[in-house]
Amino acid sequence: MGDGIGGAVINILTNNAFELLISHTRKDNQEEYGKVEKIIMSKIDNPDQPQYEEKTKEDLERALKGKFVSCNVQYRDKKTDALICNVFVQRPPEGF
Repeated sequence: MGDGIGGAVINILTNNAFELLISHTRKDNQEEYGKVEKIIMSKIDNPDQPQYEEKTKEDLERALKGKFVSCNVQYRDKKTDALICNVFVQRPPEGF
């Protein structure tokens, strides 16, 4: 896909999946996205924890819950309807 979405992590589901409240989308996205999407991480980049490797659901919660992330969408998993994404922890946009 190559689309870009961003927003706040609102719920941690597993050690590599979470729900994203989407507040930002790239103008050139090819697909439509809901207000809340399930994200399965294919890769994570967190400048606060550069050596971060997901281990448990609790570890992921500490790393991501309530943070603003941007996601490069790789594809939508047809079985789970989740988005497979590369995830980047960001500073929230101004006014967020």
